[in-house]
Amino acid sequence: MATSTDGFIRPQIASQLHRAGQPVETARKPAVWTLAHRGYSGSGRLDVWVYRTKKAALRAGAELACICFAHPEEQQAARTLFNAGKYQQVLDLYEDTHPDTHLLRVQVAFLQEDGGDHGDG
Repeated sequence: MATSTDGFIRPQIASQLHRAGQPVETARKPAVWTLAHRGYSGSGRLDVWVYRTKKAALRAGAELACICFAHPEEQQAARTLFNAGKYQQVLDLYEDTHPDTHLLRVQVAFLQEDGGDHGDG
């Protein structure tokens, strides 16, 4: 029976090992696509949302960025990129115009098993 959460967790590339003269070894682990945002509200709070696909997360992030731009020139540039489907470029524009204080980023988040490696060294 299908549920509204089906399809969120999928294997994603966790690492690739390149050795001269040998095929690339690729390891995949279960993961979700996330959109992280730290902006104007929430006193610097980091909000994170989970999406089924990278494309869906990028589109949602680009939509949010278009709303957050304060200057008409930035809004127009963002809207032009958005309408062209260049969602990552909208996010890049947002971070470029809001350095050091704001974050709007899409990335994969790997599921951690109990006692597993948490990527902290």
